Amino acid sequence: MELLHINELKKFQGFIQEIRWDVTPNIFLNPESGSAEEVDITHGYMLYVDVVNDIPALVIMQLKRIMSKTVGYIYDIPDELLKEALQCADTKSVGGMYPLSGKLEEWLKKEFGLS
Repeated sequence: MELLHINELKKFQGFIQEIRWDVTPNIFLNPESGSAEEVDITHGYMLYVDVVNDIPALVIMQLKRIMSKTVGYIYDIPDELLKEALQCADTKSVGGMYPLSGKLEEWLKKEFGLS
């Protein structure tokens, strides 16, 4: 897996525009919502928090029709934002995959020039 830096990613507008803010680990593993409306998880990038080598990291997963794959890890995110995401309710985390907290999503959007 590639170790990425937030400043490098800022240069790739195509990547930034393809971030799927609506896809969480729960939705990725169970794309049908409670209203029986299916979320399309066949394109874009899902961001989530995981613990890699005992260090919290932001993970980038490329969503694909056949087989999605992890394409990189971002470690240069403020620690308090990553740790806050790890504190989410058990029902929101799946298999060690934690959704972005509101503060982490807000910080990322600001860094990427989306807010």
